[in-house]
This record gives sequence, C-alpha cells and structure tokens, in this order.
Amino acid sequence: MRQHLKPIGDEEKKQGLIMDYKIFTNPVANQPNDWDVAIATLYPNWAALDQIDAKAFSIVEKHFGSREAITEETRKRNEIGEVVASHLAHEVTPK
Repeated sequence: MRQHLKPIGDEEKKQGLIMDYKIFTNPVANQPNDWDVAIATLYPNWAALDQIDAKAFSIVEKHFGSREAITEETRKRNEIGEVVASHLAHEVTPK
C-alpha cells in the first residue's frame, strides 16, 4: 500500500481527481469470506466517476513505468488476495 496505493492516491488528490482515500481494516471476521482490508475513495462529485478512468490511468502508468508493469503488479496482487465486493455509496451528513 505504501509502495503503490499511497503515491498514486496522493497524485490523484493533487490533480483534483479525488478528494481523499482511506484504508480500513476489519479486525473481526463474521464469515469465512469476510473482508479484511477495505479501500475507500472519496470523489468530488458524481461526474468525476465518468472521467476518472482515463485521467487516473496516466497517473498509474507514470507510477509503474509501463502497461506491462501494471499487468505484472495486478497479477501479483491477485495471487495474495481477492476482491470480495465493490460498492458505490453516497455519504449523507444530517443537518
């Protein structure tokens, strides 16, 4: 996470693509397939989701140096873990 997620997330924040990112750990698993690490990304608005892929890919490619390096890192990540779920949520702040 320090080697790849943090520098990429920090650059996305710097360029205004995201507002913030956070990492959560789950110390209590209730089910055998429960998650242990969650990554949350806060976008400035819904429209940002339409543009994030193209703009963020250039940041990721610059970080790794090539598409091949991205593919290799993704392969390694898939060997040690799996995506349990992906959700889109809307933060609501009561007034």
